[in-house]
Amino acid sequence: MKRRFVNAAVPMLAAFIATTAPAIAQLIPPSATEDERRSIYTIQIENDVFNRIRPSDRDYTSGVRVGWLSPAITEMSPGFVALTTVPTFLGEATPDSVIRRFALSIGQAMYTPENVFTSQPIYNDRPYAAWLYASFALQYTYKRHDPKTGIDEPIRLDTLQLDVGVIGPAAGGEFVQNNFHTLIGVAKSYGWANQLHNEPTLGLSFERRWRTGRAVLIEDPKLEVDFIPRIGASLGNVATYAGVGGTARIGKNLRDDFGPTRARPALPGSEAFIGDGSFGWYLFAGFDGTAVARNIFLDGNTDGNSLRVSHRPFVGELQFGLAILYRGVRLSYTQVLRTPEFFERERFQQFGSLNLTFRY
Repeated sequence: MKRRFVNAAVPMLAAFIATTAPAIAQLIPPSATEDERRSIYTIQIENDVFNRIRPSDRDYTSGVRVGWLSPAITEMSPGFVALTTVPTFLGEATPDSVIRRFALSIGQAMYTPENVFTSQPIYNDRPYAAWLYASFALQYTYKRHDPKTGIDEPIRLDTLQLDVGVIGPAAGGEFVQNNFHTLIGVAKSYGWANQLHNEPTLGLSFERRWRTGRAVLIEDPKLEVDFIPRIGASLGNVATYAGVGGTARIGKNLRDDFGPTRARPALPGSEAFIGDGSFGWYLFAGFDGTAVARNIFLDGNTDGNSLRVSHRPFVGELQFGLAILYRGVRLSYTQVLRTPEFFERERFQQFGSLNLTFRY
């Protein structure tokens, strides 16, 4: 049933985007400041060791990602723009300008059960799994002119992303984890022989973020607040889900971005940021609620010939942390708490995400 849902939903989503994108999408003028004409690079490291009193590997235990976001593209085929523009559906005002960028990234994510000291199959905990992937994305930042500041302010961020990769031994999870453990003097994991077998992966995802509720609490020194709601969906053999969430922020220079990056397999989020060279910072707290139709890291390989557990249809997540921006560099740390993802174990997940993004 899940496979039929994915097979039907993917062409439906493609047809929806292709046939309902409004012609006005071609007419929104592109814009780009000098800083927006530069590339943006991202290094993201996620690990469950960031927040534990003693080392522990379980659930989403490690993830790394390196990404590149292109300079603003001022010339793009109107037909391609129309095809890749997801229309508004909540009555949003027409933007005055748009920043369009391409994004490329590569990454690896690893998942393990709680007991990593047995080589025997474990039937009541998540299977070992590693995912090696490459992502190709379009990020469209829509702006409206603000008469108070005299500049175009970002109001909405759309990300359309295609992930291709492989799950299984070819993703190199056992090699990376156990060699790293040997390097730092930690016992290796003995159950990688039971991991999900090799399977190519393909997924299409979309996320939309808005900047809302921005208010100045203190003029000098500047202290602002805002709220960034978001919706998203993904179709593919790795993850099929739909979700809603949001992030509340308090700090300085909040207009510089749309909040911190997020953990995979969700879309990374707002890699683009403005930054005028001055110092900016913000504390943030966010949430996500997700309806899950498929999660290969729990449901096992698509052919059914692997270990598996029973995924929960609804998963919640809380995030909080700090972001600092200065002279074209953004450094953020996010602490994540996720509700139980499968029925066999009643445990919450915790991990930290460290992200360095810089413009060059």
